[in-house]
Amino acid sequence: MRKLLVSVALLLTAVGLGAQSFTPVENLPEVQLPFTPDAAWAAVKAPGFAWGSLDVRYEKTSVPVIKPVKVAKQVAWRGERVSFQPVLWTPEELHDVVLEVSDLSFRKNVIKNSDIKVGFERYVIGDCLGAEDGQRGYFPADMGGFDQSKRDSVLVPEAILGPAMAQVEAKTARPAWIEVWVPQSATPGTYKGTVKLSAKELKKPLKIAFAVEVRDRVLPKPAHWSFHLDLWQNPYAVARYFGVEPWSDAHLELMRPLMTQLAQGGEKVVTATLMYDCWGPQTLDLFQTMVQVTKQLDGSTTYNYDIFDRWVEFMASCGITEQINCFTIAPWQTRFRYYDVATDSQRFVQFDYGDDAYRALWIPLLKSFADHLRTKGWFDKTFLAVDERGVEVMLKVMAVAHEADPAFKFSLAGNYHPELEAQLADYCIGLAVDDDYFVKTDGRAINDRRHGEGKITTFYTCCGEGHPNTFTISPLAESAALGWYALRNHYDGYLRWAYNSWNKEPMVDTRWYNLTSGDVYLVYPQGWSSVRWERFVEGIQDYEKVKILREEYASQPKKLKKLEDAIEKFTHANLWFGGADKYVNEAKAILNTF
Repeated sequence: MRKLLVSVALLLTAVGLGAQSFTPVENLPEVQLPFTPDAAWAAVKAPGFAWGSLDVRYEKTSVPVIKPVKVAKQVAWRGERVSFQPVLWTPEELHDVVLEVSDLSFRKNVIKNSDIKVGFERYVIGDCLGAEDGQRGYFPADMGGFDQSKRDSVLVPEAILGPAMAQVEAKTARPAWIEVWVPQSATPGTYKGTVKLSAKELKKPLKIAFAVEVRDRVLPKPAHWSFHLDLWQNPYAVARYFGVEPWSDAHLELMRPLMTQLAQGGEKVVTATLMYDCWGPQTLDLFQTMVQVTKQLDGSTTYNYDIFDRWVEFMASCGITEQINCFTIAPWQTRFRYYDVATDSQRFVQFDYGDDAYRALWIPLLKSFADHLRTKGWFDKTFLAVDERGVEVMLKVMAVAHEADPAFKFSLAGNYHPELEAQLADYCIGLAVDDDYFVKTDGRAINDRRHGEGKITTFYTCCGEGHPNTFTISPLAESAALGWYALRNHYDGYLRWAYNSWNKEPMVDTRWYNLTSGDVYLVYPQGWSSVRWERFVEGIQDYEKVKILREEYASQPKKLKKLEDAIEKFTHANLWFGGADKYVNEAKAILNTF
């Protein structure tokens, strides 16, 4: 362990990786924004508590418009997670507000409340879509590009915290989120229970009823899902946010709830870095190298894999074991940093892709890395990963990597290039450009062929498209629609470049850089989930259920015709123009008939 910490110290000496003083969320006041009072509050005489829609982000200062539901009901397979969104609204200030959920009962069978998560949603700052035409997520300079204070700001209910609040302000609404994880051993039937809301000012608690109809089908555990989920992790953001030494025991334990939550969403890939600063300052925390490259006094070069090993083994302990993607043999900035013993400093070497300087750096490193991976038993699941580089660059860097070891496999996220496709064992196509993939080529046939060859083909969203997306201002159904979109286009799964690349105060303001709010993270510190994340996992579960049904009814395709017709509606165009809630709800209604 001491050797590892010494290595870390050497790495960070010249990096200036900062730490901040951590403030628990309970000590972070919720942000307030100017607002025009909702005249509808005049008619509200007492606090209300009712079931809201999973598709709605309820405004804090408006009286919620809610269709009365006596008993909220969801349909679930055994092993599936289903969600509910109750909403509190109050004309008066409330204190010591607490949510309590009962067990869910069916005859003598019980889904214990220990299998049910409940928490109030915290409001954070979001913004509008970045581009002036509302179709992209990047902010131009004249719209406050890197200066978030010049952008529009809105309050959105986002982070899902605990079941208690010290205070709920007068004339405000407060949504909450309930997730029921049905045990795989549950007896089929309709389980019923209640949610109780108490507060110091209430003479008696407010109660609402809910139910889960458990079907006699089983959803596998997340580790066995077929959906190839690849959300890039940023361990350096965690160290900085909590103010701890990177790769210390404290750092790993602070990451454990975060990465366990990711594993429970079906994550397949560990994000590892072979060099410093793969992508530049698009995140607050530059990605550091997990391989210490040192030029010794005698001119030799040594490679230390302590951090890389610690990271991969830690992620395995969280349940993420299938693949390791190592960035990057094609960095956005053509430079490589190493530690020089003679000068006791970090030094940089400039190169062009594939030139002599590049080859002199990467061939020895990759040979050493391949040997290390084989020693650890990880070579077959390791990919050399590249982000958004073109054909010329890819051909050069892949040739060098194969010179180091012909057995290396490659992963690329970017545009579709037919010249590269055969060489990419893991290929991710950007949704913003996939119209070309499906119009100019037969993308679905390519995806099917690649799947048959044992290759992985996924898609990704970033700021290249306004819809569908997972921004904090995106319609919630768009998160769920991503799984259905993958089904429609025969993708193996989905990639997103930032699972937890937090800004300085992610629990307060989700804006960052010139990117639309929420683009740099899906979940929050301290293991807090988000409404986006919960709906996103919902879509992955739907993907798995459809895959199971397709296999079951392979010889009876007519039985799935209505479902397949509904899936065909998940086109880029339909989702681009805001139809996610309509298409998701229609498809789920059909899915729930099985």
